Amino acid sequence: MKRSRIFLYLTALTLSTLILGNLFRSWVFLIGAISTLALFVAASRSLPPDEIELKIEREADQRVKEVYVKDELEMTIHIENRGEKLRFLEIHDILPPLVELTEGSNHHVLSLDMGEEKELNYKISCPVTGKIDIGPIRARYKDGIGFFTKELEGAEKKRIQVLPRTEEMKRVDINPSYTKHWLGDIKSKSIGVGSEFFSIREYHQGDEIKNINWKATARYQAPFTNEYEGEKSGDVILVVDGYEEGVVGIRRQNTLQASIDAAASLASSTLSARNRVGLIVSGEYLNWVYPATGKNQYHRILANLTKFKGGGTWGLEGIKWLLEDFFPARSLIIFISPLTVPKFSETMIDLCTKEYDVMVISPDPVKIERDVIEDHEEAIEALYRTEREHLLELLWRRGAVVVDWDPYEPLEPALEEVLRYQQRLKR
Repeated sequence: MKRSRIFLYLTALTLSTLILGNLFRSWVFLIGAISTLALFVAASRSLPPDEIELKIEREADQRVKEVYVKDELEMTIHIENRGEKLRFLEIHDILPPLVELTEGSNHHVLSLDMGEEKELNYKISCPVTGKIDIGPIRARYKDGIGFFTKELEGAEKKRIQVLPRTEEMKRVDINPSYTKHWLGDIKSKSIGVGSEFFSIREYHQGDEIKNINWKATARYQAPFTNEYEGEKSGDVILVVDGYEEGVVGIRRQNTLQASIDAAASLASSTLSARNRVGLIVSGEYLNWVYPATGKNQYHRILANLTKFKGGGTWGLEGIKWLLEDFFPARSLIIFISPLTVPKFSETMIDLCTKEYDVMVISPDPVKIERDVIEDHEEAIEALYRTEREHLLELLWRRGAVVVDWDPYEPLEPALEEVLRYQQRLKR
């Protein structure tokens, strides 16, 4: 059992008043000492029991959890008193600084009768991606005045994986110009396995029955088979700029978080088209995922997006080395960067001259800076805007497809507009 500072201060005050009362033969000091002693007597009547049998646990289905950025998660704490009555029980579930409490409270003071059970509920939301630890739950019993406290065992920490926000994009098709032999959703302009009708031909031995054109067969009194336009897929590599020196904004709202959200959305969209998708994230460490397909690949990409830290200890030569030596040539490389680190922009320009299709998606740092900084200077903003527009134009001239994206708006409309413009240029 611990004694609080108030207890120590009042004890010192009581002893002092008793000594002074005896020295000066004054009833004033003695009355003060008697008053403080009365407080001790009152506190002693609500001391914690010698043995406290308390069970505190989280709901079983909440031990492992994945949530998306800014989604609400309901936390439930189950408390059961298996011993004597508890009058002043304090329960505090520790929350990290970035977690927002959206409903209810994670701090309660309650009383429990013998055998009584209670549930405490509250909701939280996390504005950033990554792994966060909720808890541990701290429990302590204290008397009514707060002189004595007794620490109790609570539930352990709960780890939550916060995934980036994924935007569903149905109106855009991000396809590499060079396809491989495996099946996908990209029209290859040749006969093969697919879903789009191409033509009919005479039946050959070994053709599947489902491909027989029964109308043509009945008309010409001979079997005919449908031919389809072949559908193939290619390689898409996502490169996320995580260099700390170029991040604009605050911890809860910045260009890096916008880039992570964009990468997750693009990974979902390109994988759903049965392309092989790879990932490179540049930060404190250079993480990379070799191209593959399927749901497992999507989860691998999300795991790497949520665990990497900003920094930039790896040189930009490492990115070029990875792309040129480990990732297939003629792949579609999508750089996601606010274009605030000049050397990173130079790397993109250099790769435009290599055998790669290059696309640049740039969350506008000016929009974020204007939102998080109240007293921004318009002259500096105009200068930076001019430099940014010049860089975007340079990337266009070098052959990259550039998307100037307002991170406060959905990505799909901006991407759709640029892809339409690119198609008009090809005509």
